[in-house]
Amino acid sequence: MFTIKYIADDTGLSIPYIRKCLEQLDEVLKPHYTKGACNKIQFSQNGYIIFDQIKQLKGQGLNLTAIKDRLEQSLQECKQGETVGQNLLKPTQISASDINLFNKLFQEKEERLKERAKHQELLIDLERRHLKEKEEYQQQISEFQQVSTHLKSQLLYLTDGRSPEEVKHQWQQEQMDKQRIAAILKEIEELDGIFSNLKYTKRKKLYKELQGLISKQST
Repeated sequence: MFTIKYIADDTGLSIPYIRKCLEQLDEVLKPHYTKGACNKIQFSQNGYIIFDQIKQLKGQGLNLTAIKDRLEQSLQECKQGETVGQNLLKPTQISASDINLFNKLFQEKEERLKERAKHQELLIDLERRHLKEKEEYQQQISEFQQVSTHLKSQLLYLTDGRSPEEVKHQWQQEQMDKQRIAAILKEIEELDGIFSNLKYTKRKKLYKELQGLISKQST
């Protein structure tokens, strides 16, 4: 038995077109389909052959009205005792070799449909894996951003809210001040024991600069 979807996939006819055929060609198709659970329609082999003939007539540019006339004409020419499918396919009795050929063709089509279904499942699986990897990547990015934000907040806490550039600049200035303090102390030591107004003024100036640097270091 053949479902509407199977016939659509196999013949290339759209599902809406097949349903339209059911409405307008009901007299021709009715003996060749049954309704199962939930009114699901299933066609017999003769029904499949009729749709194959419909596909060929449609390919010739005929509309449904003309197709209906052609099929009904074929039915009238059918000999007593011949099935509709046999008459549409060939005006003489179908041989056993023809039936075997049809069965082989149906099996090959079934295998192609199964293969296509496997390919579709593979594509769906690949898409799911891609989405999963994308979610994991986004999760890693989110965790990295959280860690980065935490480290930045900790850095600001340790530097009293100052930027790393400001902290580096202050450290360099402190090193320069220490070097200057050492140089002042050396100059004062060299001036020790020398008494003159000029030396006194210079010594006083050095002491004042030293006091300022020491105060700056202690803050």
